[in-house]
Amino acid sequence: MNRAALQAANSNRYEYGRKLRIGFFLFMALLMQLAFVISYTGAMHGPQRPHRMPVGVVAPAPVVEELQKTSDQAGPLFTLMPEPGAAEAEHAVQHRDVLGAYVPATAGTVDELLVTTALGPAAPQAMQLAFTQAAQAQQHTLRLRDVVPPHRGDPSGLVPFYLVIAWTVGGYLASTLVGLMAGMKSSSPGVALERIGLLAGYSVLGGIGGTLIVHTIMGFLGGSWWLQALIGTLVVFAVSVFANGLQTFLGLIGTGIGIAIFVILGNPSAAGPWPRNMIPTFWREIGPWLPNFQGTNAVRGVAYFHSQGLGTAIWVLAAYAAVGVVLSVLGAGRDNAVLRLSEH
Repeated sequence: MNRAALQAANSNRYEYGRKLRIGFFLFMALLMQLAFVISYTGAMHGPQRPHRMPVGVVAPAPVVEELQKTSDQAGPLFTLMPEPGAAEAEHAVQHRDVLGAYVPATAGTVDELLVTTALGPAAPQAMQLAFTQAAQAQQHTLRLRDVVPPHRGDPSGLVPFYLVIAWTVGGYLASTLVGLMAGMKSSSPGVALERIGLLAGYSVLGGIGGTLIVHTIMGFLGGSWWLQALIGTLVVFAVSVFANGLQTFLGLIGTGIGIAIFVILGNPSAAGPWPRNMIPTFWREIGPWLPNFQGTNAVRGVAYFHSQGLGTAIWVLAAYAAVGVVLSVLGAGRDNAVLRLSEH
């Protein structure tokens, strides 16, 4: 075989390999698109019946136990928790220990249901339906009292959810763009640390910038400005460095896995439009393990519920960041067949 023929054969093999890679990634994109449809429509087509929604009841424990048995006849809708008094029940709602509290009348015939609409209207509506029946069984009426209303700029309670979506998207986009421009893996551990430092700086700007827009400029949220900026920084950094670690070992396939985790699974399980107790089982169970849910939960906690949920969110986000750092450093300078799929 002469040199020209050899070059032509090599060119044909290269072109065939390139077409195979393009076909493979198009197939993966199709699978992700279909998974996107399944996840978003499955989780977010509408609120589900409550599943063990925590509700306080101002009554002695034996009375609450009997009420729980009656409630369970309709299914595992609520977990009823005894509260010693109306003030304690209100405190429990304000700190998100429960999502509502039923206060039977001690005098008169008007029972009270304490709710929070800062999480949206779905949970109060579900509780109102159930406890109206409980009040009517005693020939009482039910009055709602909203003890944690939403901020004037957040009437549906969705601003924290969309803010965390923006932080999450920014995180994996930053990692992906750096990978496309500088290579999916770093050439050495030192370069990997430099890339991590770059992502850390980006995360600080993203966390502060998002909070500045939503909290200060647009006035959509209240609560501690600095705590919300901290949450944003942690969300962006955890997502970006974890995605960077996946890309270090798996190239563009790692990018796809990151999108699957943080977008296809993460957003529907973040309990944005409805409380976690009102989304389907699969997404309800995986939510607390993902940055999307923890970030949304923490922002809402800071804005409305005396920072409830902040500690857990920090631990989960720190775990993602730590795994991402380890993967990024350990994979630096290494090569494998999966990474070569990402090469042109």
